[in-house]
Amino acid sequence: MIGLTEIILILIIFLGVGIPLSLVWYFIRRAKFKEKILLIEKGIDIKDLNLNGDNKITFPWLRIGIIITGTALGALFVGLTNLKSSVHEAIILLFTGVSVILAYFIGRTKDQK
Repeated sequence: MIGLTEIILILIIFLGVGIPLSLVWYFIRRAKFKEKILLIEKGIDIKDLNLNGDNKITFPWLRIGIIITGTALGALFVGLTNLKSSVHEAIILLFTGVSVILAYFIGRTKDQK
C-alpha cells in the first residue's frame, strides 16, 4: 500500500516537472503573441508568414513523454511488487527500453505523414 511519504514524493516530483513545463509553455506562447503583434503594427501581413509552426524542426515531446512514462511505470511496478532488489534495476531498464522502442515507432509513423 502506498503511504503518505510516497504520495508526497510523487506530488513533489509532479509539481517539480509540471510547473516548469507549464511556465516554459506560457512564456513561449507569450513571446509568439508579442511577435505577431509587432508584425501587425509594422504593417506586415502575417498570413503570408509561416507562424503556425509548420516547420520541419520540432522537439520530440511525445517521444520524451513516452520514455519518461515507461520508466515511471517500471518504477511503479517495482514498487508494487516484492521482488529481490537485484531485479529492480532490470525491470526499470526493461520498461525504459520498451518505451524507447515504442517512441521510435510512433515517431516514425508521425514523420511519414
